[in-house]
Amino acid sequence: MKKSVSSSVRPWAKIGFVARSMGSYGALMAGLVSLAWHSVELEAVPSVRLEAWDASAVPLVVLDAGHGGHDGGAVAGGTLEKKLALELTLQLREKLLLKGLRVKLTRSEDVFLPLEERAAVANESEATIFVSLHLNTSSSSEVNGIETYFTERKSLAAQRALQARWALDSAAVKDERGRWLAENLQNQACLSTRAASRGIKERNYAVVSQTLMPAVLIECGFLTNAAEAERLKTEEYQNKLTEGISKGIMLFLKAHPRDSRRGIHLLAGPATAPAEEREQAAR
Repeated sequence: MKKSVSSSVRPWAKIGFVARSMGSYGALMAGLVSLAWHSVELEAVPSVRLEAWDASAVPLVVLDAGHGGHDGGAVAGGTLEKKLALELTLQLREKLLLKGLRVKLTRSEDVFLPLEERAAVANESEATIFVSLHLNTSSSSEVNGIETYFTERKSLAAQRALQARWALDSAAVKDERGRWLAENLQNQACLSTRAASRGIKERNYAVVSQTLMPAVLIECGFLTNAAEAERLKTEEYQNKLTEGISKGIMLFLKAHPRDSRRGIHLLAGPATAPAEEREQAAR
């Protein structure tokens, strides 16, 4: 009796062993495929070595929460741009401080500050970079994503200040540093949040054209897109967004020393005000 039971169990044991072996093999192959995929992803990310800051030259980042006071900015779905922009700016400040940077805010509460004064705060502080945070709107509720603005053509006053700083002649100045900063912030913010990337765009906004340092204005999402607006209100998404922006800032700072002239070029002809600045002066 014992012999017949033993012989009847043995084939099923063999089948179970084979099944377990096949399952283990499948799991192993899946693991190898996953590792290979992550390897490809990592190879696509540039290697950047983040070394410790020189204690005598810790970069200063000026953060600017868009609008404020009587200027509420965009309004959609019950959300005020000025309020959300300030919330994001305060969170970003904390992340940058934890990374060892110095941070200064143009506003830390609900007050109005003219655009020229925001740029002046950065210039007078001799900031390393300037980042202005905003929220977007569109006539279409379908539009969504992040976009970042910069300019290579600074205001006439900023060009003259850069000429004096670097002992340049009176030729027009082209400043590529803002483009590089914009690329870093745009890429990292979109990677972190998985938001649609609307790319980087050149505009002569006052806060980016009147500042002497690399400067950008990042539109963090569309309040007129219901799904994106809801995400922007959540702590989880805000954390991902500000973490991405902070990574972009760090990558830029490590790749571009503060006192380097890299990215600043002289153009043919004397320095002149950008077309938008000339139009405003004529009004």
